[in-house]
Amino acid sequence: MRSLLFAAVLTALPLTGPAGSAADSFHRAEQDREITYWLLAPETHRFRISHDFTVDRVGQASVHSFVRQGSTVAEASMQHLDTGAALRTYNVTGKQVNALGYYPEPAPDESVVVQADLPKALAAGESARIRVTETYTDAEGYGLRDGELFWDRTLGRPFNVVVLPPGFRLSSVSVPATVSLDEEGRVALRLVNPRNDTLHVVIRAVPRG
Repeated sequence: MRSLLFAAVLTALPLTGPAGSAADSFHRAEQDREITYWLLAPETHRFRISHDFTVDRVGQASVHSFVRQGSTVAEASMQHLDTGAALRTYNVTGKQVNALGYYPEPAPDESVVVQADLPKALAAGESARIRVTETYTDAEGYGLRDGELFWDRTLGRPFNVVVLPPGFRLSSVSVPATVSLDEEGRVALRLVNPRNDTLHVVIRAVPRG
């Protein structure tokens, strides 16, 4: 990214959660995932996402990307970054993933999950680094209102980058953000979430000129 434009610093956010919350047992530093959102033309309600993650559970033979309720997913791909191999992806249900017993928090049984199979199950001391790329459609959270682009979403990862479509400039963002231009001249917002819960973000933009 180049040409730092400005940093929008708004209302400070609390750093601690209530007693008994995930903050008591979860450390934000344990998450190494950065996610990037590339907003496509707002009238399509579509945006591309990409993020990396590591799995190291002994016996784990498949990896997953959980599709948020209200969104639909297409053009999903997963790459094994340790080998460079592309993994075949296909959709399963939350119920099918829950049966594997990989994750402490169960997914809704009828939810959609993108799954890819590893070349072999992980042995003790082994890990796999995976890159996920998908296209989401979210008619409620992304689109146009009175000629203005809006993107309304909760973010759960510590580092989040949102890239506006070509030809749009930022008009407002509801949380602190560092705003710059990417190598193609698109406006990019970097949002940092040090908290153990999600960050609710609303971005608005208008066409340049």
